[in-house]
Amino acid sequence: MRFKLLFIVLFVLSGTSLYAHGDLHKRIVKVSEEIKKYPDSAYLYFKRGELYYQHNNFTNSLSDFKYSKKLGLDSFEQNHLLAKSYYYLHKYSNCRRIIKKILKDDSDNIHALKLLADMYFKKKKYEKSAQLYNEVVQKSDVVLPEYYLYASKAWFATDTEYGQQRSQKILIQGIEDLGDIIVLYNKLISNYIDMQDFDSAAKFQTKVIEISNRKERAYLKLANIQIEQEKFKEARFCIARAEESYRKLPYRLRNTKFMKEFYSELQSKRNELEKIEKI
Repeated sequence: MRFKLLFIVLFVLSGTSLYAHGDLHKRIVKVSEEIKKYPDSAYLYFKRGELYYQHNNFTNSLSDFKYSKKLGLDSFEQNHLLAKSYYYLHKYSNCRRIIKKILKDDSDNIHALKLLADMYFKKKKYEKSAQLYNEVVQKSDVVLPEYYLYASKAWFATDTEYGQQRSQKILIQGIEDLGDIIVLYNKLISNYIDMQDFDSAAKFQTKVIEISNRKERAYLKLANIQIEQEKFKEARFCIARAEESYRKLPYRLRNTKFMKEFYSELQSKRNELEKIEKI
């Protein structure tokens, strides 16, 4: 378990670590000079391909990974980046072929499963994508909130009642598994609003207010939902609580551009509500 966790962390961080060691272009030039000295080095071609990949030059990364493979290097890291290069170049058939090779050797490889799910989502095969994201959730030793979000998004994109139900179910599962993660609640609420299920949206938004340290925006969002429900008295109360929470903030926070914009939005919502109630 510890080894798998360490591998995942290192794998995720490896991309950003390249940027921490200097200018990418200079590093590419340096490795290219090494390749001139050792043109049969599969590792050097892989290393340069990795740098090109981090530089978002996927055509060159693809070329180097393929040549490295031709010279005899065959590793998960190389195959995964090769598949991702194909993915970003929209060469989905080739991407799928490489992923299937990885999964043949390691059927529980979550990086390959997620990339395959990403690919199916891009191809608008939403149910296949959602099922694969579900596998990522089930098979991960370390489950990240975004895995639940990806699965939810794919299920919701099927645009069916069943898909919507599955979309909400996976988010609720994420909250049960990981605890009160605001981003999962926000997606859950957003989906309910899109589904015109304002009662459920209000229920979970009330929970967000309960668990939030900063409540001003959460109250305003609940007020918006309550206006949709035509619960104007409750909406007035939430707007008042939003302003109360705002005024409790230190002056330096209230004086920021971001919070000034929030207060302007709050006042606009109060005015809108007053006009609605006069009709």
